[in-house]
Amino acid sequence: MLQAATGKLFTNRENPRQKDRKGVIYSNLNLGAFERFSTRIGILVSLESSHTPAALGYEMTEYMEAADQAPGVLVSRAMAAYIGDFADVASFSLQVICSPDVHIAERLLHQRHRPGDYPPTERLARFYDASVRVTEPELLAFEQFADQLIDLPRTNYLAVIQAIRTYVAAVHRMSDDLNLAYTLLVMCIESLAQKFDGHEATWVDIPDQKRAGVDEALANVSEQDAQKVREAVLEVIHPRLGFRFVQFIMAHLPAEYFSVQADAQKYPIGRRDLEAALQNLYGVRSSYVHTLKPLTKEFLHFASHRETWEDDGKLTFTFQGLFRLVRAVIIEFVRKAPKIEHEPCNYESDNPSLLRLRVAPQHWIYDPAGFEAQSSRRYFQGLVELLDQCLVEYPNRKLHRPNQIIDKGLSIQPQMSEGQNVPFLALWWLSSAYLGHDPERRAYTENEVELLNKPSVDSLITQTLIGSDSEWTPTVHQLQLDRYYTQRYKSSGIRVPTNVEACMALTLAERHRREGEMSSALEALTSAAENFPHLIQLRTLAANFDPSTPIAWLTIIYPSIATQQANLECVGL
Repeated sequence: MLQAATGKLFTNRENPRQKDRKGVIYSNLNLGAFERFSTRIGILVSLESSHTPAALGYEMTEYMEAADQAPGVLVSRAMAAYIGDFADVASFSLQVICSPDVHIAERLLHQRHRPGDYPPTERLARFYDASVRVTEPELLAFEQFADQLIDLPRTNYLAVIQAIRTYVAAVHRMSDDLNLAYTLLVMCIESLAQKFDGHEATWVDIPDQKRAGVDEALANVSEQDAQKVREAVLEVIHPRLGFRFVQFIMAHLPAEYFSVQADAQKYPIGRRDLEAALQNLYGVRSSYVHTLKPLTKEFLHFASHRETWEDDGKLTFTFQGLFRLVRAVIIEFVRKAPKIEHEPCNYESDNPSLLRLRVAPQHWIYDPAGFEAQSSRRYFQGLVELLDQCLVEYPNRKLHRPNQIIDKGLSIQPQMSEGQNVPFLALWWLSSAYLGHDPERRAYTENEVELLNKPSVDSLITQTLIGSDSEWTPTVHQLQLDRYYTQRYKSSGIRVPTNVEACMALTLAERHRREGEMSSALEALTSAAENFPHLIQLRTLAANFDPSTPIAWLTIIYPSIATQQANLECVGL
């Protein structure tokens, strides 16, 4: 949220609210003679500290978009929304440990390495030193990087921040998981390459051995149709990712990488060696990601502050070499990326302190303003969820009759398609079944009853909840149940509570039982017991299955209504 705090993303940039924020960062960074150092993302303040990690003050001005105080309007995002990202950016740019958590900083800087292993300082220079005295050029470079970072377009900014977080995570993992640290470093660049390398896949990008079979199959197909098949294949695969990865790095290698930047290294890498090591780098990452193939013992033993090591006949980046390479590429990517001064957007969706929560149906289901043909299934799902809660807590939870929703649905019913009308009819039917039919409202027409009884997912849910046998064939019943599970996580689908799903599974078993298919009924019961293991009564039912006893699914799943059918009077929640 560092970018949002500057006001760059505001729609209304006039009269922003502002508040000064202060926090503490723990680090091995020594500011030396610089008591305060300012950047666009905050100010570092040197504090009196006689031990490692040292405490540094972090100050920043938080800008909030102008708005009158009202429900839902944030007064502040609080320091927690900013200090973590600032610590990561500072750690990345200045090559030190920085954390707002003193325990993390202490663990990293005062760790005891395992017997026989080397401390991180043997493989990675500077980061883990007890105290790092920063120079003026390094602080100026940090200031410049912060400026360029804030000026990035939002999409680029978010990608770079995530890459920086991953880079810092790799630094932290150097003390406990070297294989993961190495892989995280590669992923930093891989994420940027796949999003921003501008590569347009072509058929020749596919390796010859993988293209051959497809080309052979298309030999007798028209060129136009063959091209459509090739384009479809390209849509679902990622050709030559390793090649694109290498090309992205070479395109973002700083001009001074082998000169000025190399002067700061004890054993800097040369261009030929870098190009050779790059050919193996993506393969090392893939071997670990796909097969957990670790770095060799020899590599871990001998890799030091040199930037490459010949491992098993292949030139390989050491941790020192890879950390420097990844950092340089990210900084160069930020430098080359386009900059933008003002970019209004919905930035609060990225606020780490805000969670997107689905509003419970009792807060909107009685409001007809939101009901329309396209939302009929959403309202039906909401009623099912409330009904489930009432059945679970019966008789201690009550339910209103959604009269205004039903009246509005009837008024717009002529404009509804069949797919919109069925869930509305289902809502109306459920409401009448449990809360009673309003005598002032018209009765259901014969066509409406026929439409609701027609096999569909909405009909299956409705008949399940009113305790009615669908009277469909078991095959049709199974088909509708399968359709429910196919669509339940789609935006156009419906998802009901687990208890209702369990009832639906039992209705299938009862369908088989009524048709005399006892083995299929028992199989359906066993399947239900496995799919809903928290409902222990299903296991008991399957183990003691009696073909002569009807499966009363509502009282099995909702035992509180076993003595009498729930009567959810319209007396309020």
